Amino acid sequence: MKKSDIVIIIFIAFVYILFFTNIITTASVEGVSMYPVFQNGALTFYGPPENIQYHNVIIYKSPEYGIYVIHRVVGIDGNHYITQGVDNISNPYPDNRIGLEPPQGIPSTDVIGKVTEVNGYIISIPYLGYLSILFSYL
Repeated sequence: MKKSDIVIIIFIAFVYILFFTNIITTASVEGVSMYPVFQNGALTFYGPPENIQYHNVIIYKSPEYGIYVIHRVVGIDGNHYITQGVDNISNPYPDNRIGLEPPQGIPSTDVIGKVTEVNGYIISIPYLGYLSILFSYL
């Protein structure tokens, strides 16, 4: 086994230890609406929904469909956030115009968290989210 393989295995084990001990919270990306920021099956990290600003990526539970959505904030109106996926082909309009969220946007009380960024870069691990996506269908 090469050193790089061992480092990757240790890193993945470390991430899962942090996940199962609730030190960090993770979300799996399902879909292509956030491509190229997230690939389908990516695992990303998020924190509490604090200091949300324009262009942050948030996770919310759609009151219209009851599903979790990871999208970018494209507008703020008081205590409501208007979001949209970054892929203009699958998401040409904000979520409030396509019925994924109410017309006034997502109320701040429905926001689960804000995706973690380091120096403006969103942290995600490609393909690792497929495990939780698979278990959610079982």
